[in-house]
Amino acid sequence: MKKKELLEDLQPDNTQTSLRLDELMAALKKKDDDMRAMEERYKMYLEKARNVIRALDPKLNLATAEIQALKNQLTDRDEDPQPGRECEQAKLKVYEEKLIVTAWYNKSLSFQKLAIKARLGGRSTSMVPPAQSFLTQQHQVTNATRRTLSVSMPATTTK
Repeated sequence: MKKKELLEDLQPDNTQTSLRLDELMAALKKKDDDMRAMEERYKMYLEKARNVIRALDPKLNLATAEIQALKNQLTDRDEDPQPGRECEQAKLKVYEEKLIVTAWYNKSLSFQKLAIKARLGGRSTSMVPPAQSFLTQQHQVTNATRRTLSVSMPATTTK
């Protein structure tokens, strides 16, 4: 009988052990599920981080690298539009300014000649042949003016 009592005493321990084992198995399964969920979230976060790194690093992202290279070319072109071209444009500007000054000088010279011809032409066009120098023409104009003054002077003194 003693053995039976011992056996019965051991039996409830067995049931308690099986219950305890079931509880532990459920806790282990729950922890396993939590670990899988955390691993999935970790993989998702890791993939997002890789995408951000690819987007930010032009060496890894070929499309971004190409876009960055084109942006660099645009800024370089805006900053220094062909070094030879800038020098050529400066030369053209200087040449244009010289042409403007020359045209202005020639135009003013032609107006001055027209004014002199008009001044000389109004007094003695028939007397001054076109092949004479400027100094000769001035002498003739001065002499012609003196002649007209000397002719009109005696007329006023006769009164």
